[in-house]
Amino acid sequence: MYAAPLTELEAVNDMLAVIGQAPVNAFTANNSDQNIARQELAKVVREVCAYGFKFNTDEGQTLTPDIDGFVAVPSGALSIDPMDPRQDLIVRQHPTKGFGLWDAANLTWEIAQPIKCRLRWSFEFHALPELARGYAVIRAGRKLQARLVGSPELDRFAAEDEQRSWLALQREQAATSDINVFRASPEIAAKIVRGRIADRRFTK
Repeated sequence: MYAAPLTELEAVNDMLAVIGQAPVNAFTANNSDQNIARQELAKVVREVCAYGFKFNTDEGQTLTPDIDGFVAVPSGALSIDPMDPRQDLIVRQHPTKGFGLWDAANLTWEIAQPIKCRLRWSFEFHALPELARGYAVIRAGRKLQARLVGSPELDRFAAEDEQRSWLALQREQAATSDINVFRASPEIAAKIVRGRIADRRFTK
């Protein structure tokens, strides 16, 4: 049997244990420590997403202008970066239409063609992969402890756990990025295969 992913309730209970509080069976509005824990967890989840990982970044996403040439920012998008470096497009709030892409080079909201972008998305805790969830819980628990308890010794141990979890997440990011680069580029994959064959011949 496969293990189920860490839930938000389990995450909050892990954080409550750090400050010596008993676990809860459900989220309730009148539990102040629980609510503070959820707030800290949500803040760290946003930090993780803002940092940008393969799991919350789409390369080459196409955004299409409306009939007025306005390109709206999709709901949940943290950042938008045009794939074409010659385009100077920034996110700005339109006077009447909400957030959209502003053409800073030509000082206009009117964009004639669809834009290919690199989009970074903001996810909730349940949408994160497991390693990202684990890191978010440890970091949020450390922040909760510093906020409500303030123990230097507990903070030191938590800092070590946080560092290990962050390194594991970075390794996963690097491995996933490498795999995707090789799949996206047959030329790179072919060079790697040829290089390995050459290495084997050389070492024989």
